[in-house]
Amino acid sequence: MPKVELQRVYHVPLDKALEYFGNHDVYSSQHARSDTTCTTVSRKDNEFLVDVKQQLGGQTINFTTKTVYRLPKSIETETLSGMAKGSRQKVAFESVPEGTKVTYVVDFKMQLGGAVGKALGLVSGKMMKKMTRETMEEAAEVDRKYLEGEQTLPPTPA
Repeated sequence: MPKVELQRVYHVPLDKALEYFGNHDVYSSQHARSDTTCTTVSRKDNEFLVDVKQQLGGQTINFTTKTVYRLPKSIETETLSGMAKGSRQKVAFESVPEGTKVTYVVDFKMQLGGAVGKALGLVSGKMMKKMTRETMEEAAEVDRKYLEGEQTLPPTPA
């Protein structure tokens, strides 16, 4: 299945980008979806284990992810269970004169069984790559708006 890479330069210093991406709760809240529930199973040092339930085509999809923060260099996520088991995401950071260069890499795997699954995987590969790129671009735009001050978190109730 598709491996997609996307690079963006955000006009903020590296430390501000790391503060945002490295705060699991803030980052997750910016990317929260109404059809998805995320439950943190465990937090240990720089590692988060999260159970995810997502509505997709009228069905509930369950999976578990492990995210490891290797700051200031990268954040790596692996899907441990579910249909996308074995999928990996990496977000890498680099200070550049314009601000911070962020490289997003997604290596999406789909667990499809049998000959029919293999055939479907081959046919849908280009479509999945296009959908993955579009999803990454949308997420990168959310990150840009937050980092460059166009979008902030709602105030916390007192």
